[in-house]
Formats: sequence, C-alpha cells, structure tokens
Amino acid sequence: MSHVNIVKKVKIDGDWKLLSIPRNAKGNYDWNALSDGLYLIEWRAGGKRRRESAGVTAAQALEAQRRKRHELEGRELGVPGFELAGEAPKTAPLHIAVRNYLAQIEALKKPNTHRKYEAVLDRFVEFFRDRESIDQIADDDLTRYIIALKKDHNLGANTILHNAIIVAQFFKRQGRAGITRGLQLPERITPLPREYRTADLAKFFKAAYDSEKALFSTFLLTGLRELEVVHLFWTDVSFELQTVRVTAKPELGFYPKRWEEREVPIPVQLIGLLKAHARRPGCNFVFSSPKGNREYHMLDRCKAVAERAGLDPTKFDLKTFRSTFASRTLRTGFDVRTVQHWMGHKSLETTMRYLVPSQEVHARLDQVTVPGLDDAGPSPRKAPAKEGGKGGRRQSPTDAKRPAKEVRLQADKSVAVQIPLGASSNTPSGAELSDVGNGSLSLASQTEPLAPKACPSGA
Repeated sequence: MSHVNIVKKVKIDGDWKLLSIPRNAKGNYDWNALSDGLYLIEWRAGGKRRRESAGVTAAQALEAQRRKRHELEGRELGVPGFELAGEAPKTAPLHIAVRNYLAQIEALKKPNTHRKYEAVLDRFVEFFRDRESIDQIADDDLTRYIIALKKDHNLGANTILHNAIIVAQFFKRQGRAGITRGLQLPERITPLPREYRTADLAKFFKAAYDSEKALFSTFLLTGLRELEVVHLFWTDVSFELQTVRVTAKPELGFYPKRWEEREVPIPVQLIGLLKAHARRPGCNFVFSSPKGNREYHMLDRCKAVAERAGLDPTKFDLKTFRSTFASRTLRTGFDVRTVQHWMGHKSLETTMRYLVPSQEVHARLDQVTVPGLDDAGPSPRKAPAKEGGKGGRRQSPTDAKRPAKEVRLQADKSVAVQIPLGASSNTPSGAELSDVGNGSLSLASQTEPLAPKACPSGA
C-alpha cells in the first residue's frame, strides 16, 4: 500500500507550524490533541515529497488520504490514466491565482462586473497577504475576513454578502466549493424600492431645460438602465411603432444585461419630446456629450437639475427613475410578466419587488372620518340605554339630532379606503406625462379623490 501521511498546519505563537498527528495509546490518531488548523496530506512521487490540502476536519483528511492512496496504487499497477498520479503541479500563489481568475472574468464578463470582482478580490488578497496559497486559508480565517469587512471597512450586510459570493466563486474555481456553508454571514436586508413623489417630479421637470426634459423623461417613461440610455442610438427609436429597442453595440463594447435585447413601448408624450430633441450631425447617439461621444455625466446633470429646482440633490439618482417606472406601471394595472420584459429582469420575483403600495394616499385618507371626532366639544359619556317597552333600543340624543342623510354620507366616505389605489370605478387609472404649470412635466397617477355618493331619493 502506498504511504500517505496526514499532517496538520497550526498557528503557534503567531507562526504556522506543520505537525504530525499524535497517536493515542491504542495507536490511533488523536484528532483532538492539536488546536484548530488546516489538514494536509503528504507523499513521495517522482523522487520528491509532495503535499496538498486535505480540508479542516478529520473526516475530510481521511477521505483525502484514501483517495490519494488509490491514485498512487493505480500508478504502481500501471492503470491507464494514472501514469502521473501524485505529481500534480504545485498550487499557485494566492496573488497569481487571483490575477489569473480576474483575467478570465475580464474576458467573459462585462467591464462593470470585472471592476467589482477586481475591487473585492484585491481587498481579499490584501487581507491574506501573509498566506502563500489558497490552501492555507481555513474557515476560521474566512470568518475573520467577514468580521473585518464589517468592522474595519464599515460595509453593510448586503455588501458583505456580495463580497462573500465573489470570494466563494473564486474558491470554487480553485477546487474548494461550498466554503460559505460553515461561515456566519449576516442576513440579507431587502429595502423597499424608492419612488419619486409626483410633486418632486413636477418641480424637477419645471427646472429642467428642453434637452434635459427629453433625457430624464426617457429614463422615467421607459425604465431603461443608465448604460442602456448612454448607448441608445437613433436607429433604436421607432416613431412609427412608438418603441425603443435595447440592442448590443459590439463596436462600443456594450451588451445588454444578461445578453438579451428587448423592445419597450413609449407613450406619445415621449415621442413628441424625442422628435423635438436636437440631433447632432453625424452622431448616432440620442443623448451625446458636447463632443458627440458617449455621455457619461448624466448623473451629474440629474443632480444639477434637482439643485436648480430647490430639491435635495442627494435624493435624486438615475436608478430611482427606473424604479418609479416599474412601481407605477404595475400599480396602473399592467401584468407582471409584461413589466418584467420591459425592465429586462431575469425572474418575476425581481419584478414583484416593485409591486408596492402607493405613498401618495393622504388625499384619500383624509376622506376617512371617525364619528365623534368632528364634534365641537367632548360629549359626556352616557350609560348604556335600556330596552324600551316596544322591544327596540333607546335612541341616543346624538342619533336623534343627526339627519339620516348625514349618517349615510359618513358610511359612504369610509368605503374609500377599501378601493385599491390607482383604480376607481369612475375614472381609469394610469401613469402619463402631463403638463404641470409653465410647461413642467410629471409622471402622475390619474386617480381622483372619491366624492361622497349621493343618497337615493327617499332614503
């Protein structure tokens, strides 16, 4: 039988030591004799001593020992495919492994994805700069890394989870899958989608110039992402079909998210704004920079408009236009599958996050009244009325003075809160770009406050 030893790498006085596993009186391994660390197996092949990682538990180490013995036996017996068993190349240094992995991400993923992976893995390499390879990183070390992200870098729960996923994918590519199973990770926080208020949109578009109205109306009425608007060509806009298409631009290195092109219908108001929008001669971009190139300062222009309108610039960004579009189209009544296609979402669950109640409900809530709160002064509390001789309850003075018509109106007013927001039995509900004072624009709900129902004659 081929000889394969199990050793353990433990930290003693700040230094890593490679120790053999002690044996007990019966000659068996005493797994509890050494402190926590990383197990390795070692053997000799090709005239050299070789080692490789064997996990962090005794069961993992024994399984790695068993597999390696079988590989070496296959080589000794001349089994085809095992000619070089036991002579696997040495594990690449950690920084080299990260560099090679990032080169694959750069070739296969989009530039934004590569930048995110690069930032996360650079921080990871810096934290483990004292480790030579990935084999020297145990589960406890990864737990310390997660804690450092929270305490030293002040990252939020969702950002820490995102970092852990990227690191786990890197480990999986290096042959160590499932590293997150033993980690204590924070719970994911699901925030409510942000949505612009109608009054803020009215102020925003009133302060915008004509070119800015066309730009930010495109964000608001199509739900396109920032880079999709940046790379929007005039050939992507169809005035006859009233649609815009999100298409790949390989010559510019732009591809839609998830590599899927899509088509989004647009309302007539946006058609009018785009027709009036000035075209730059010889330029394909709908919204170009002053020199006719791609416009990468749309966020700065958005905050400048908000500041001119007297709004808080920190609360205005391009992504909120997209979430406002999703929330209001769903609230208007469009089915989730349709909105999913318009938004370019991978799953219905992502689109359903935007199916949230409207925040502009105060006009309707003000119609709800509570009997007794509108009285001029507090009325003394009366004892419960006793039944009269005719079998009916005794009428209170308040009921005796209140006209029957007023009582019915109060009952009808309370029905307003039971009707879904954005829907009315008399007025169609929707979202459109309407004029708000002096040429300003607003994506407003068409829901009207419910008026009290008239009492039928003879009531």
